Amino acid sequence: MRVYKAGEKSKAICGHCSALVSTTFAYRDVPFDDGKGEVKDVLASVCDQCDRVVALPAQSTPAVRRAREIADVPLEVMLSAPDMELLDLAAWRIDPESGQRLRKLLLAYYIHRLSGDPAAVARLQAKVAARGPKVPRSVKIPKRRLSVKFAAKTDASIQDLMKASGLNKSHLIRGIVHEIEDDLVRPEKPKDLQKLREIAMVVAA
Repeated sequence: MRVYKAGEKSKAICGHCSALVSTTFAYRDVPFDDGKGEVKDVLASVCDQCDRVVALPAQSTPAVRRAREIADVPLEVMLSAPDMELLDLAAWRIDPESGQRLRKLLLAYYIHRLSGDPAAVARLQAKVAARGPKVPRSVKIPKRRLSVKFAAKTDASIQDLMKASGLNKSHLIRGIVHEIEDDLVRPEKPKDLQKLREIAMVVAA
């Protein structure tokens, strides 16, 4: 891997100039693609004609990733202990060594999948309504906090699902957990298990 220094020259395609241009590496503040947030003082390849950032070298990737993590949107909800156990059991079926690390992967995978499913809203509403705790009132069910951070795009999908379903955030996540239960916990041979295992291997690499 080549490591660049400020002031070095290179060439790149500039989208603004619509041409192959000469560039100079310099430290710049670079906005994220979605326009929400930016990474400050990162080495970038700058067009010598229009002075716009056209590319980032590989060595800037860690700084961009750290800045992106800071810019991510937190999700914090209270779930019942049984619901949290279902989420962790699904993660365990994917990778017994993962612990709690796969919670975010599982939720993000289902959030994006459900946001593109026209029938998902009614299904989530039905699951939230039908799967309340079926225990005597005298039995105390503890609550547990689920805390993860999602990219702005995933958060937007959460907001869209909330708006379409009329569910608050806790109920929406609860419905998603029961969707995960039906897909990954109850079946003897879940159909998406191998796909999720492959994704998990990449994420955990």
